[in-house]
Amino acid sequence: MNLGYARGHKLDQQFDLLEAYELDEIFSDSDLNFDVLKDPESDYRRLLDYAESGDCLVISFLEVISRDYHQLLDFINELETLKLDLIVLTSPELTLINWREVLFWASRNDQLVHPRLIKLKLKQEKNRNRETYSVFTRDPEAKQMYRDIVWRLLGKQKLRKIAKQKGIPIETVYRIQQEFKRLKLAFILAICFILAITTIKVTENFSDNLLIQIGVCVVSTLVILYNTLSDSEQS
Repeated sequence: MNLGYARGHKLDQQFDLLEAYELDEIFSDSDLNFDVLKDPESDYRRLLDYAESGDCLVISFLEVISRDYHQLLDFINELETLKLDLIVLTSPELTLINWREVLFWASRNDQLVHPRLIKLKLKQEKNRNRETYSVFTRDPEAKQMYRDIVWRLLGKQKLRKIAKQKGIPIETVYRIQQEFKRLKLAFILAICFILAITTIKVTENFSDNLLIQIGVCVVSTLVILYNTLSDSEQS
């Protein structure tokens, strides 16, 4: 089974990423303290009790567990003991052995890397990525990539699958998904406005009562919005 877990900051974003992945159950804790992972009453402990050997723990970011390398190493040790796998949706797919090597190296070299430089580099990469994969990009290949991702999203493919197939970060696919949702909503509202005006004009032919015209307009608009947004929620 794939068991999702969310905790701490950006819970909405975490849930969006987790729900886009094929999961059997999702557990969550709001407590930011690392000690909650040791609390027998926490959802994290319930997840571990619920999990069976061979199951996979799925989290959005490694920081969901901790920012401390030593705590993360303890976390990896516990998963190995329970014979659980780990998937971090915003990171490359690594085995627990790979994660151990990465975290061990990071814990040994933590003082050699300045956090501000890392943050600046990530920000630069993020901005470059945002400019490259955009509906307004001038790069033909990037524009084609953007369109292809949108079509795959319309086909209800999983975000991680798209990211893996296209070789781009899952955050980029998630951003494109959110942009597409906003464009879709704007288009729906524009259509509703046009239909509302049209409905008023048509109703004028059958009744001069302004309240009836407004009522018909409101009802038809609400029906359209309800059906469209319901379809969006299901997708």
